[in-house]
Amino acid sequence: MMGETVRQDDVLGQKASAARRVFEARGMSPAKALRRALSRAADVLWDLALVTHGVGQEMADQDGVVEMLPANTLLLLLDGPEGALGLAMIDREVMTGLIEVQTLLQVTQMPVEDRPLTQTDAAMVAPLIDATMERLARYLDGHPLQPQFEGYRYGAMIEDARAAGLLLDAAGYRSFRVSVDLALGRRRGELLLVLPDRPHAGEAAPDAEGGDDAPGPHERKMKLLPVQMDAVLCRLSLPLGAAQRLKPGDLIPLPPEALDGVSFVAGSGAAVAGGRLGQMNGMRAVRLAWPEGTPQGAAPPVMEEHDPAPEPRAPQLPMEEEPAPMPDLEPEEMAGDLPDLPPMEFDTGDFSFDAEPAEAGEDEAEEGGDFDFDFAAAPLDIEES
Repeated sequence: MMGETVRQDDVLGQKASAARRVFEARGMSPAKALRRALSRAADVLWDLALVTHGVGQEMADQDGVVEMLPANTLLLLLDGPEGALGLAMIDREVMTGLIEVQTLLQVTQMPVEDRPLTQTDAAMVAPLIDATMERLARYLDGHPLQPQFEGYRYGAMIEDARAAGLLLDAAGYRSFRVSVDLALGRRRGELLLVLPDRPHAGEAAPDAEGGDDAPGPHERKMKLLPVQMDAVLCRLSLPLGAAQRLKPGDLIPLPPEALDGVSFVAGSGAAVAGGRLGQMNGMRAVRLAWPEGTPQGAAPPVMEEHDPAPEPRAPQLPMEEEPAPMPDLEPEEMAGDLPDLPPMEFDTGDFSFDAEPAEAGEDEAEEGGDFDFDFAAAPLDIEES
C-alpha cells in the first residue's frame, strides 16, 4: 500500500510538472517577461549588456506607492490606455550608466555627480522605458495579465514623490523592483516599475465597435463637469442715452416673435441650442427646437436682431430757406421806392418840472410798478453857455 501511494504521488507530480512546462513554453510570467524585456531593449538600443539579478513584486495602495519612491531619484510618468497613469523610478547609478553609453559610447566607473535632475535626463532614459514596455506586452501575449501591461509609454518627468502621489488615482498598484547591473557590473542599481491594477482591462466595452457613436475614453468624466449657459430671448439695440436712463422698474418692449426665438448661449458666446419659451408645472421652460429638431446637415437658426420701437422725438421745424441775394441798387433808386412816413403826433399839453407826479392808474401801476423813481426830487445841473 505504501508503495502504491508513493507511486501515485510521483505520477501526479510528473503531470503537474508537465503542465507547468507547457504553460511556460506557451507564455512566461510578468517577472520573467520584464527581465527579458529590459535586457533585450538595452542590447538593441545601445548594444549595452544589462543583466537583471532579481525581480520583486508587490501590491500597494497610493500611500504605499509614495513610500516606495526614494528621494534623489529620477521619476517618470507613464501614460497608459484609457487615461491610466503609471510610474517608473530609476536610481542615479543606472541613469548615469544609460547617459554615458549614449554620450561616451561606454559605461565608466566615475563617481556619480550630485546635481539637480533635468528634463534632458528623462529624455535620455525614455527610449529604454518605451522599448521595455513594448516588449513586455508582446512577451506576455496569451497571459491573463497581458492587458494590464500594454499601451504604456513615457509621458513626463515628475519632480518628487509628493507630486507623484497627487497623480495617483487608482485603488491598487502592481509594482516590480528590479536589480540590474550595466556593462559587466560597472554600474549597479535598481529600477522600479509601478502600474495601476485594472481588473477590467482588455474587456470589450459595450458599443466598442459602434464607430463614431462609441463613447470616448473620458466621456463619463466630461459629463460631470458643470456647464453654464444663458437663455437669450432676443437682442435689442438702444441709443446710448436711452441705455443710460434705464433704471429698475422700467419696461423694455420686446417683439412678439421673441418667445419663439430663445437661444442658449455658452460661455464663448456661441449658440448651442434654441427653442420656444413657455411654462411647465408653474415654472419657466423652453421646448427645444434644435439641434434635435433641426434636420441633419441643416444649420441652426440664427437669432434675428429686432430694432426697438422708435423713441418719441421733438417735431422738427421746417428749415428756413436761404434769403435770395439782394440786387445792387443805387441809393437814389432805393429811396425812390420807399413810401411816405405818416406825420408824428405829439401831446402839446402843459408840462412842468416842478409839478407833482400824478398818481398812476391801475393799468399804469401794473406796467410800472417795479420802477419808483422820483424825477421831481432829482437835482438838475444846468451848465451855462
